[in-house]
Amino acid sequence: MNEAVSDTRKGSKGPGCLLNGFAAAFLLAGLAAMYFVALKPLFHYWQTDSWERVPAQVLDSRLNRSTSEDSTTYSVSARYQYQYQGRTYTSESVSLYGGSDNFDDFWQRLARRLERARLTQQPVQAWVNPDQPEKAYLERGLRSGSLIFGFAFGAVFMLVGGGLLYFFNRKAKSPTGGEGDAGEPVYYSNQKSGHGCLVVFGLIFVLVPAPGYMSAVEGVPRGDYAMLFIFLFPLIGLLVVAGGWMGRRRYKFFGPTPLTLDPNPGYAGGQVGGEILINRVVPHSARFNVSLSCVHQETRGSGDERRTDTTVLWQGEQNGYIESGLRDSRVQFCFDVPGSMPPTYQRGRQSVHWQVSMGGDVEGRQLRRDWTIPVMQGDVGSRFTLPESHVAEDRREREEAALASAREQIVIKRTGLGLTVTSRAGRNLGLKLGFLLFGGIFAAVGTFLLTLALDEGGMLYLMAGVFGLVGYGLVLVTLYMLGRSLQVVIRGDEVRSRRRWLGIPLRQRRMRLRNAAQLVLDSAVSSTTNGRVMEYMNLYAEDESGRVRVAEGIAGQQAGEQLREELLRELHLV
Repeated sequence: MNEAVSDTRKGSKGPGCLLNGFAAAFLLAGLAAMYFVALKPLFHYWQTDSWERVPAQVLDSRLNRSTSEDSTTYSVSARYQYQYQGRTYTSESVSLYGGSDNFDDFWQRLARRLERARLTQQPVQAWVNPDQPEKAYLERGLRSGSLIFGFAFGAVFMLVGGGLLYFFNRKAKSPTGGEGDAGEPVYYSNQKSGHGCLVVFGLIFVLVPAPGYMSAVEGVPRGDYAMLFIFLFPLIGLLVVAGGWMGRRRYKFFGPTPLTLDPNPGYAGGQVGGEILINRVVPHSARFNVSLSCVHQETRGSGDERRTDTTVLWQGEQNGYIESGLRDSRVQFCFDVPGSMPPTYQRGRQSVHWQVSMGGDVEGRQLRRDWTIPVMQGDVGSRFTLPESHVAEDRREREEAALASAREQIVIKRTGLGLTVTSRAGRNLGLKLGFLLFGGIFAAVGTFLLTLALDEGGMLYLMAGVFGLVGYGLVLVTLYMLGRSLQVVIRGDEVRSRRRWLGIPLRQRRMRLRNAAQLVLDSAVSSTTNGRVMEYMNLYAEDESGRVRVAEGIAGQQAGEQLREELLRELHLV
């Protein structure tokens, strides 16, 4: 028992200093980018608002190029002369912006303007500090490209770095397991009260660009509408603050929901049971769905190719048994876990963790929490045994819900042709729209890269091809899935299937179905959300020559099993 638990704890610590250093680097990079690229020019723009404009003569100007393997950046050097209050000054300060970049063609346009003024001996306007006349600028305008890059790049890196610092240190200071007041093993939800972090990040989005708000408004009469982009940041910030505030209210409504586990740890081959405390009296009519999942993770590759594959090896679900007191409620659960499931472990790049998840609604508020718990192999039972009446009712409700879901998804009718099974087009819309969105993003990136490749060539063609192939391929496949339908007619022992797309017949297939063993349920695809798996099933009639699809895209394994049983009854094969 101690071995399984200690493996998990060792894996969770990790190289803390290295991780915090990595997160801090992100945070500092974001702060530096936001300050030097956006905030510092904004401050100088505000500071120079009272400076006076005087004519200046360009003595020398030059466009500087700095070329690396990936890109070329630009800057402008110049020397100019001006008079102020009867004295002559020479300066080399050109713009509010220092360094070199390639956000836009700002430097190229400035270089052409200054060189043209030098060749034609035409004066240009310089902004002079009346208190220190030796300080001046030839170009005082703000650059929308620089502001967008500075705030966007900086904010993203600050959020990533700050979020990682919060996560690493929150995780280190708030272990998932411990001893409760009564000496019982208590585990706390992974959804801790971290909503204050969202509020802080939202305020960063609102307050950091604040120096530029007035400048953006003042730029509108001059036609500088791109500066209004800056107001996107406070809008995002306010939405993040609102999300954090509402999340905090939901968290306080239910409380920290500690989980008391028995046995501790749980046992694969035995039972995993527990009791979840809710700081609110919950009516017995409420339903809390509790699931237990065994999740395998494996990290592959390294560097930019590094990825983590997640697979849910096993999952069980049940309605929790509610016991309400005068001030709070307790939701109990107990799972029988197959002995073939692996225990909690972390070895190298592979790990297995077990997760308890609970969801329900109380007074119109959604409760969604999950807990990471240790599990080892053994045959120990739990003291949280649920009443037989509750278990039987739960089983009956789930079977009825699965059958109703199957009938809603797949239409079974008796007609003059025989028994007709129809898998309509347009079902499972959420899953397919998710695929469509994912493919559309890849396709858009591929198209954008292709437009860049037409100008710059090189590796951009390869990147555009990869993104475009994946994106447009997924879009086409998803559009086909959205429009396809399947109608199967079973008459006697003959099975005839007809595939259509948008009502257009595509192909037909036939087979003989003579016994129940020929009707096989198989998983087609699965999706995982918050550790919960949804299997999409296909039903086949098969023999030695192959298989014919009878129904497809059935959401939920239990719904697929209920559909198979009903179909066998209709065909008098059971």
